[in-house]
Amino acid sequence: MLVISAKSGQLGNRLLLFANFMAFAIENKLTVLNPAFDDYAEFFESTARDFLCRYPAPPFAIPGNKWLRHKYYNLNRNLLESGRFNTIDIKRDQPFNWSKSNVSEQLKPGINFFQGWLFRDGWFASETASLHKHGTAIRAYFQPLKRHQTNVSKLISSIRSKTDILIGIHIRQGDYQQHQDGRYFYQLEQYMKVMESARSLFQNKKVTFLICSNVKQEEQQLENFSYVFGSNHIIEDMYSLAECDYIIGPPSSYTMWASFYGERPLYMIRDMNKALEIKDFIHFQQWEGIFHYNEDWSKSFWEWTH
Repeated sequence: MLVISAKSGQLGNRLLLFANFMAFAIENKLTVLNPAFDDYAEFFESTARDFLCRYPAPPFAIPGNKWLRHKYYNLNRNLLESGRFNTIDIKRDQPFNWSKSNVSEQLKPGINFFQGWLFRDGWFASETASLHKHGTAIRAYFQPLKRHQTNVSKLISSIRSKTDILIGIHIRQGDYQQHQDGRYFYQLEQYMKVMESARSLFQNKKVTFLICSNVKQEEQQLENFSYVFGSNHIIEDMYSLAECDYIIGPPSSYTMWASFYGERPLYMIRDMNKALEIKDFIHFQQWEGIFHYNEDWSKSFWEWTH
């Protein structure tokens, strides 16, 4: 049994981490428990029905609530810190790969607790083939609650009835002003430049942008574009992006999950002055990058090259 007992990042990071554990569990006929998914479990069909957040999903489960999930997470942290169980700590100093690491050798019969930042952002880049292989099972597990699915479907259907090409754009500001010293923090005017470049790829077609952002945007600045704002719900925005024809955004696990889940090509913005080409949009199994290590782990980062 594999127990994810430490929280890593926000929604996108935790989905990618969970998904990678699931792929490994499928390959090795193991069970995964994820107490660290407590903050987001209520949004998904499988985890909302099972407060233990198990994969494979059990035929009989006990629904949870925030209080119960929080207690469950703290219990697992206490068990980990007690030293009575096998604990595997994954460091952030290098990219992670199940086959090239010695994690499999560290596994013991029974409970194995995991903590660390493996699979955060690009640390799992060499594992995309496994995600691709087991994508159907992973996507089935992470279906949002019906009400979120319905809201996403209504929004996308409404947009598609009036456009030819739908491009999702993730305007990540807010926390990105400090993240990695603002490396990927862009102003709205810069995003608009990328939007214009993307629109020019589809001559003689109507292009509409689905704008999802963690900061309220000024509508009057966008008047030269056909656009619709997302619902501003953390799950609905993510899964709406997954329904677009193309996705654009700064390097972020949020859009990476949308690209994986919806099997849609993603362009990660690294150069605001680049003239976009269709080949710049790539599917998740094609992601490549260079890992830049820094002794201050908060300054270690992935430079996405493809």
